[in-house]
Amino acid sequence: SSAINAEYGTRSELTARHPLEQSEALYDFNQQKIRLGMANKITGSALPLTIQAERACAARIGRLPGLRSSRLHFEVFAGTDETITIEDVFDTPSPWDEEPQYTRCNNTA
Repeated sequence: SSAINAEYGTRSELTARHPLEQSEALYDFNQQKIRLGMANKITGSALPLTIQAERACAARIGRLPGLRSSRLHFEVFAGTDETITIEDVFDTPSPWDEEPQYTRCNNTA
């Protein structure tokens, strides 16, 4: 089994991807582009630029080192503040966090 993996790579390289897989991975990004495009057609370019700037600022907001941020401001802009995800239930770190935040009490030096 390990010889097969070494020779051919991982299974994901062997199997073909489904055509909808990329569409599903980019769903949120595409929805945001559609919303900003509609806002641009209705109100002009000022509103989409303001929304993008506010969203970028909300994505950078954090807490002190060692404390995880709830990212509520970013979730409100993304429209996911009213949905319950597996991260909310099991309190696991979300995969889109830029860098993991470690607690200071685990450092034994």
